[in-house]
Amino acid sequence: MLTYEPGSPKLAEQGESARGDDKSVGAERYDRCRRRRRKVSTVYATRLLPMSLLAVASAILLVAGIACGGAGEPAAESGDSGGSAATTGTTQSSSGSAPAATQVPAAAPAATEAPAMEAMDSDVDLFTVMVTTQGNELFNSKYGQGENNLWQRLGQVWLVGGSLTDGSLVLDPATGIANKWEIVDDGLAWEFTIRPGIQFHNDEELDVHDVDFVANWAVSEESAGVSTVRIAREITNREVTGPDTFKFTFKEPLAFFGAAVSEVDNTAIGTVLSVDYWKSLPLGQTIENCTPADVCQQAEAFEENPNPGLPGPFEVVSHRYEEEILYERFEDYFLRQERPYPFRQISLRVVPELSTRVAALQAGDVDIIEADNTVVGQIQDAGGRIVYAPESVHIWINANGCNRATDNDGLPIMCHDLRVRQALDYAIDKTKIQALYGGSDAFQIDGMHGIGSPSGLGFESDLGPLPFDPDKARALLAEAGYPDGAGFNEGRVFPIHTWTGAGAPLTVELSTLICQGWKTELGIECEVNVGEEVSLKEVQYAGEIAGQYLVRTNENTYDGGRRMLGRYAREGAYIAFDQDIAAKVLAAGAMIGTQEERHQAYYEALRIIHDKHYDFTPGFLNQPYGVSDRVSGWNPWPLAPYMSALWTVEISQ
Repeated sequence: MLTYEPGSPKLAEQGESARGDDKSVGAERYDRCRRRRRKVSTVYATRLLPMSLLAVASAILLVAGIACGGAGEPAAESGDSGGSAATTGTTQSSSGSAPAATQVPAAAPAATEAPAMEAMDSDVDLFTVMVTTQGNELFNSKYGQGENNLWQRLGQVWLVGGSLTDGSLVLDPATGIANKWEIVDDGLAWEFTIRPGIQFHNDEELDVHDVDFVANWAVSEESAGVSTVRIAREITNREVTGPDTFKFTFKEPLAFFGAAVSEVDNTAIGTVLSVDYWKSLPLGQTIENCTPADVCQQAEAFEENPNPGLPGPFEVVSHRYEEEILYERFEDYFLRQERPYPFRQISLRVVPELSTRVAALQAGDVDIIEADNTVVGQIQDAGGRIVYAPESVHIWINANGCNRATDNDGLPIMCHDLRVRQALDYAIDKTKIQALYGGSDAFQIDGMHGIGSPSGLGFESDLGPLPFDPDKARALLAEAGYPDGAGFNEGRVFPIHTWTGAGAPLTVELSTLICQGWKTELGIECEVNVGEEVSLKEVQYAGEIAGQYLVRTNENTYDGGRRMLGRYAREGAYIAFDQDIAAKVLAAGAMIGTQEERHQAYYEALRIIHDKHYDFTPGFLNQPYGVSDRVSGWNPWPLAPYMSALWTVEISQ
């Protein structure tokens, strides 16, 4: 077992969110550089050595002047029972005067070691899927990142499991590494009981020391993912508390933590690696400031061959970066009976060109492709089928620094005035955006910029997008001192920033439509700046375009607690630190009660965020997938920006 100095690593004070966001830029640079240079095939069976991942990262991060960054934002948190992503396995115990809470009976855990299923005659040998992008394709959760984390899903298991019950996502003690979790110490800690019988791909059994290793090494402020960094800053202690129990302790109660380390979340925070396998690997070059140094030096060797150290449903057979990862079914996967996966191998191919993916589907060379609304008709006209994954991503119109009066050049920030923020939103015709994306099947005018969703905790219909009301928009802008746009932004052009793709098709066209609305309805001289993703995020994180709006997508989430905390409730918050919002967000995070009580607490936090209107959305996209003739059924999860629940695929013979 890896040992650490007494006590958990002391975390930085909570006013450093900006530094975490700066890290994300460095990690994306690391990712781009690594991808450009790693064009070799890594076949794990023969251990062909690729170019050094971490040497590249070290050089890049030294230039950037940061430790390790993160990109994008994550999603999905916890509940209690009965609702979407409800915590079905949580109980509460305490020392001292514990807050009152309903104790939720844990569901009966699955058998500790389910017998492996025999391969069925109906199973196909190879199942092929194609996606647009694949994140950075790293299998360790400290540096692995990407909104489309299907490559992790096929090889990993999460600390807290999940399932889809009656159309709602729930936290499920039968499907994760922990078969029980408790909120203890007056709500300040989560304690997990580790399920016996889960095997890594090298046939070693997963135990509490593996959880300890990942919790101390990967869930840290050095992590690449912004979401992981934000969680790490809230942790005051991590410790093994028994032969099969592990406890996280926090500065303040974090009711959303269970979902943050769960399968229903869209990050890899809750994944676990084999510490014994990791420690057996040779040392290599490390990333600057990564600690402990000897552990960081083994990260490169792990990426050369992660397979024996993973516990998930599939083993990696070969890996060609930015091209293909080939997996083979792991027959000793502990959920083999519950999640049978009707294919012996699955090929995960990265094909950025949409036309190429569609052509492959029509030729019968692929089973599922990532599509978009521009080709839905083409696929259907050719006899193909479309399966929608509901509430996958939302359109996010955001500016950071709206709580500041002036920008870095001392010029007034327009969105500092609430009336301006509301006017800009009222002037957007959401029905035109819906039409742009092909109608209500693909785009729904609903939700709340990724912290609240119809399937999510705390969301109610009155929290949806503001209606198109140009008269009200003009009145608000005039009240703010800019009648018909006169004097707005001191006569300077007001830019909207985006990048091509930005997580969904037509974002440039979408941004242009928004800009035209502001010109037509408000008299604001507006223009769209189409930049490059990494550089745009860099200048936004650094506050260099404070008060200027960025149009992009972000995945939806069940529990917006972590996002609310990072966006509004900490000094240096990513969007705008607001003490009124912070009070409601912290109260929601501390609510450890019934599902109804948590829902109400979250509603109150979402309500004040909606009222303050620092960022907003016109709605969310349901992700369309094209499926082949032999896929007779598939039930993807909601709130997932990747091909989810592939064990539900049914193959026609």
